[in-house]
Amino acid sequence: MQANKSFTRTVLKNASANLLRLAGSGVVALLLPPFLVRRLSTDTYSAWALLLQITLYVGMLDFGVQTAVVRFVAQADEVQDVKRRDGMVSTALFLLTLAAALGFCLSGMVAWQLPRVFKAMPPQLVQQARIALVLMGGSFSLGLPFSVIQAVLIGLQRNEIPVTIVLANRFGMALLVVLAVVRHWGLAGMGIAVAIANILSYAGSFLVWRFLLSHVKIRLAMASKAYAKEIASYSVALTVWFAGMLMVSGLDLSIVGVFDYPATAYYAVAATFTNFVVQAQGAIFAALLPASAVLSARGDAQRLGTLLISSTRYGTMLLVSMALPLVLAGKLILRIWVGAQYAEHSWLFLQVLVLANIVRLSGLPYATLLLGTGQQSKVILSPLAEGVTNLFASILGAWWLGAIGVAVGTLIGSFVSIGFHVLYNMPRTPGIAIRRPMLIKEGMLRPLLCAVPCGLAYVIHIMLPAMSVGIVSLFSVGAAVGTLILFWNYGLVSSERQRLGAVLRLS
Repeated sequence: MQANKSFTRTVLKNASANLLRLAGSGVVALLLPPFLVRRLSTDTYSAWALLLQITLYVGMLDFGVQTAVVRFVAQADEVQDVKRRDGMVSTALFLLTLAAALGFCLSGMVAWQLPRVFKAMPPQLVQQARIALVLMGGSFSLGLPFSVIQAVLIGLQRNEIPVTIVLANRFGMALLVVLAVVRHWGLAGMGIAVAIANILSYAGSFLVWRFLLSHVKIRLAMASKAYAKEIASYSVALTVWFAGMLMVSGLDLSIVGVFDYPATAYYAVAATFTNFVVQAQGAIFAALLPASAVLSARGDAQRLGTLLISSTRYGTMLLVSMALPLVLAGKLILRIWVGAQYAEHSWLFLQVLVLANIVRLSGLPYATLLLGTGQQSKVILSPLAEGVTNLFASILGAWWLGAIGVAVGTLIGSFVSIGFHVLYNMPRTPGIAIRRPMLIKEGMLRPLLCAVPCGLAYVIHIMLPAMSVGIVSLFSVGAAVGTLILFWNYGLVSSERQRLGAVLRLS
């Protein structure tokens, strides 16, 4: 019993640290764009948004090695196998150093071909964009080997340390970018700002390793082909997963930039909010990865199944809670945040993308448990199916409808994703004792039913657009109160209400 309580406390501690990381990153993500859209032209902001997305592709070059380190370190620490832990970490560092070299080369190649890829980019921005791309891509590439240190900390369930490093990086990067914009240093200066912030965070990671992880030995002599094969065996499926993710959310803005460049800035603004929802779920459920690795090492399939149902229900409730304000009051929020012009052009993108992410992220807890239990290779078809569907639907939609077609493509891919999880993946992963009817009923439908009042209010607003602002506001407030009541009385089970009530009374 005591062990179970300790396990739960550790998961909650790490989830809380991840939420802190999300809150800090969210502050930056929400405060920086309003400043930039008012200081930069639409074309310049479009170019900046494209540069950020392109350089983030470098993170895909870890080919799942970082996630593999988290799992193998967690398992080795559970059984106190120091030799295996250090060998895995040393091998991962060697592999990610090779990936960093590849990242440098690819950043230079993309910068060279930039005007051919985005033909509508104004010529006066091309040279500055090239410089920024090389600097930003190079600095993100340099970070690949250093990501091993953060992976070790997460594997040891010390999430609070990498969270601190990431937050310092985000705030430092934002301040330096603001300085570059205020000084009118252009895209190149903004690229320098990102590179400096990244390098400083890598220095912080190195100091953490030297002073807090000295017991974890990282030596080239400890790397071995056997460990590399084991990492590769685990990571090959992750590579496919990441390729699918790239086709789902990593190429959307680039597709808009190719087919509908004038809409790039508006799409980027809408994607910022939906990316926040994605990052929120990812930050919370990242704590399940080492925890599920430990349960997998114990062979506790039943507890993993129970964890899946409860985490899916919590996750869907969080999704609904974050998405409803964006759907019901999205245009007003955008107007306050980035101004009337961006609100008018971004609102429809925001609605479609929010709906798409509610659907696909309801399967995130299951995907995380797959990684923790090492069963991702059994469901390799799922991310490919979603990614290919999303990519082709987005390209076809962009060609036919412009930027909104890319958002619709994302929505289509999300239904493919959740359908594959339920119908194809779950029967193939016996390491998790899954009761699909119970998962669908308790994990997905139960929290979604709580949102019915808000759904009705939205439908009424769409069907009766001539209603006064006062009546619309009254409907929205009533719907929100009704949803909260349903969350408390139906979304939460009795034992959860009792525990939460006790916490609220103590506070």
